[in-house]
This record gives sequence, C-alpha cells and structure tokens, in this order.
Amino acid sequence: MADYETVAKSERARLDASIPPNLRLPSELLADLPKDVSAIPETCGLLTDEQIRITQLDTTALAQEIASGKITAVDAVTAVASRAAIAEQLVHPLTQFFLDEALERARQLDEIFKTTGKTIGPLHGVPVSIKNHIDVKGHDTPSSFSSWVGKTVAEEDAALVAILRAAGAVFYCLTNMPQTIMHLETDSYMARTLNPYNTDLTPGGSSGGDSALIAIKGSSLGVGTDIGGSVRSTAAACGLYSLRPTTFRVPLRGFRAACRGNEGVIPIAGPHARSVRDIKLFMNVILSAQPWLEDPSLVPFPWRPVDESKKLRVGYMMNDGNVHLQPPLRLALEKVVDVLKERGAEVGIEMVEYRPWQHKEGLEIVHSLYYTDGGKDVKRILAANGEPLKPLSEWILSSPLVRERTVNELWELCARRDAYRAAYLRHWNSFNIDALLCPVGPGPAPRHDTAKYWGYTAQWNLVDYPAAVFPTGMRATGAEPVDDDFQAFGEDDQINHDAYKPEYFKGAPLCLQMVSRRWNDELVMDAVSRVDRILHRTQ
Repeated sequence: MADYETVAKSERARLDASIPPNLRLPSELLADLPKDVSAIPETCGLLTDEQIRITQLDTTALAQEIASGKITAVDAVTAVASRAAIAEQLVHPLTQFFLDEALERARQLDEIFKTTGKTIGPLHGVPVSIKNHIDVKGHDTPSSFSSWVGKTVAEEDAALVAILRAAGAVFYCLTNMPQTIMHLETDSYMARTLNPYNTDLTPGGSSGGDSALIAIKGSSLGVGTDIGGSVRSTAAACGLYSLRPTTFRVPLRGFRAACRGNEGVIPIAGPHARSVRDIKLFMNVILSAQPWLEDPSLVPFPWRPVDESKKLRVGYMMNDGNVHLQPPLRLALEKVVDVLKERGAEVGIEMVEYRPWQHKEGLEIVHSLYYTDGGKDVKRILAANGEPLKPLSEWILSSPLVRERTVNELWELCARRDAYRAAYLRHWNSFNIDALLCPVGPGPAPRHDTAKYWGYTAQWNLVDYPAAVFPTGMRATGAEPVDDDFQAFGEDDQINHDAYKPEYFKGAPLCLQMVSRRWNDELVMDAVSRVDRILHRTQ
C-alpha cells in the first residue's frame, strides 16, 4: 500500500489534471486572491454571459428552462461544471471532476428530448453534486480516507443516486469532506475547503465541499449527509438552504463510512440548495420513487402536502443554555424574531418563547454514542498507510466521552438516549409549538480548525427531529462589538466568547434553523417557506 504522502500527492495531481486548460485561472490572479472570492467566477472572463446566467438559476428554474427547450442539458452541464472547475481553483470543493462523462450523458438526454419532446423526469439535464462517500457508479468513494483510495470504486449507484439519475440528474463531480467525516469543517488528504465569502473561515462540515461549491454557484443542488450537523453547519456557513430529514425517510444503501453498524446515532442524507422550493423538489423526487419498496429500513411516507392556511405556533430559542451566540448571529436572530413577532400573522405564524431543556446532557449523550469502539475503527483505517490525524480528528477522538464500551455499557447508553428522547418530547409538548426557530451554531462560520461546539445541531440528531437551515439575508459586517456584559454558562461558552473578534467574521452569511418533531419534515419546510416570504418576499 502506498504511504499517505504519496497517495495525497497523486490524488491532488489527478484532480488538477481533470481541470480543462480553457478553464484555468491565471497564475497572477491565484497568487493574490481576496478573502471574498465568491464573485471571481463571474469576473474572471472564463464564462460567457449566458453561462453566468444559467449558473445563477436555482434547480427548479434550471429544470424548467431545459424542459421548455430554452436551453439544452449540454448548455446546463457545460455552464455549471465550468463554474465548478473554476471553483476548485479558488476554494477546493472537489475530489473528482468528470466533465466528459457528464457531457456524454447530457447529449443522450438532449437526444431523448429532441426525439420524444419529453423529459425523462423532473431533473432532466440538471447537474447534481454528490458528497464523496455516496457511491456513483464507476467512481472511487474513499470517504476522506487516503488508505481507501482505489479500493472503493462503485460498481453501482447508491440507492439515492440511482433515483436522482432516473429523474434525469447528471453527475459531474464528487465533493470534499473531512478526515473521519466527523468534523464541522472540511479538511482531507485532498485539500482544505474554504468558504467563498471569507476564505479564513470554514464552509462547515462534513459536507463542506458541497456547500462551498453551491455557494460559489458551481452547483445548484447537492447531496450531503448529517449525523451531527453535516448538512446544516455547512448550509449555515455558506448562506444556503438545507434539510436534515427524519431518519429512515431517505435511503442510505451505497453510503460508505467507518464504524459501519453503529446505530447509536443514525446518519441521514439531505440536500443543499439555493431555494426552499429546491429542497421540496429533491424530497419529492426521492420519495416519489417509493424507496421503501427496496429498503426495508425506510418508513413508507411520501412527501405529503401541508395545509398552508393552518396557523403555526413557532417557538424561538435565543440560546441553548450552554453556549451564548456570538454577536453577529445573536443580532440576526433577534432581528428575525422581532420581524416575525410584528409580521408573522401575515403568513399565519404566532411566535412564542421556548426554553431549552438539558441540552448539555443531550450533547454528552450524543458524543458518547459516536465512537463506542473508542475510535478504534477510524484509527485503524488511518494507520493503514500512516495518515496523520488532522487537528479536529485528534480533538474528537481524544474526548473523554470517546471510549470502548462493553455490550452492557452500550445498552445502558442507548437506554439513556431513549429516556432522554421521551423526556425531551414531554418538554417540547409543554410549549404546544409546531416548530422551533433556533440557531444553527454558536456564531457565524468558524475560523479553520475551531469548530468544536456541536450542540446546536447534534441535539436534533439525538432526538431525531427534522431540521432545516435557511439564510436570513444578513451577513456579519466585521464591526459587531464584543458583548461587554457577557457571563459564561461554562467552559464551552467562554471558549466561544474568546474566539470572537469582529474582524475575523466579515462577510460571513448569517443563517437560522427551523426544527419540528419526528416525521414533520413537510411542516418544517412549510414554516421555512413562510419565514422566507417575510424575509425575502419569495412565493
């Protein structure tokens, strides 16, 4: 087996060679990049005006233009993939890029449309990005482990990928994720992925390659996964929409990771997108295929219509009682709550204050459940070719909560989890709320290697509540002052407070999270839609 450095160097060279010469940025530009690189694809001169226009469309609009014949699938794939190639040179979101394969599929779809006058499905010709631990036929899925490179070439599509492909999606890239897949950051043997709005900040993790790519418009729809916040910290860091569905609604067959069979906390796949309607489109496509007919673990729920005229009682949580919010996010949450108190009735929303209950205990339980083998499986995989631990891998694996459990200890831990879920549901019900508006994290996108507080996302993995992220439309100005009257809840809170310097976070998008009880995924997206109509005047 090749050693880590050899594999990493070879894989980076392979990816670099896949970028077409006509899409390479000038070396003088790359040598002097600003912190905010989000606009460079549109100003660098490598894309036509029409390609720029196409990449600005959300998925729904893109699919509509292809279905109407206004543009072809080849037009869509060429534009989006070209922007992705430029994005790779700026923020490093990719692990694989296969433009020729994508164009060949796009040509096939165009021929079908030309011959029949019909699309093959609702995503006909739409380029879709996929996180690199989800199998795409013919492509390697090493899942951020360098020792797996070349050994995980997919013989067939993952179940979710197969559904998207049958709906007409075109795959052109796989996106980066962190070592171990267990960071709210994205740093692997391939590269560290950067936030397009401020490259000193993370795009989140573990689906940060996908979120960075969509933020810079090298994709309009991507698939990530979430076991502790991995499609929500990412959307929040990059100003996107995402959904962490209730578990057992979306198929996981064909996903790769360490610790297979650990059911303490179940992962789930979910979408990143640039609009609410794209999240709904993704869920409709997946669930309309009735994946439960082939996967006995799934619950047979289609994407159900909601009564949009029903009044919603929405709680708001200003902090989790464990870590306060850094000023930019606190101010954004306060503003959104004030706006919804004043105007929420226009969209049928009543706002009520919600008090958190034992979130610190919840965080302790969920972290105890992640590595019940003491991290042995991950360490074994990394040691196979001498891959060194990244800082956040070392941090999570060195936690005193990470230790090898006996069977009896694991049973006790799962029983504690279940008792906590029941108690938390009673607490939630006592507020008589339909949904909860709350933070996604303790601040804007963190600086690299500092994302160590998972409480605002992992809480909902523990109780298995669906949670969606949406942008407020606000960004950190870099001038929000430190809170002078700060009093720490505890050590985690003090660390978060001390990490805040206003200038660090300039340009960071500010996003919030909407949560509801299990199986209320549709209600969550309805609530986000209503808030969107107030904040962004969308329909």
